[in-house]
Amino acid sequence: MEAKTDPRVIGILAIIIGILMIIYPYLVGYLVGIFLIVYGILKFFE
Repeated sequence: MEAKTDPRVIGILAIIIGILMIIYPYLVGYLVGIFLIVYGILKFFE
């Protein structure tokens, strides 16, 4: 994954999570946890 695409991907994920927070508030905890795990794995193998 190139560094140039990271801000765009994070921005898209932020928008999707924001929309889901409005529609499905009870899913936010799970989504944030999954996002943090994926983000951590990507940074670990960077």
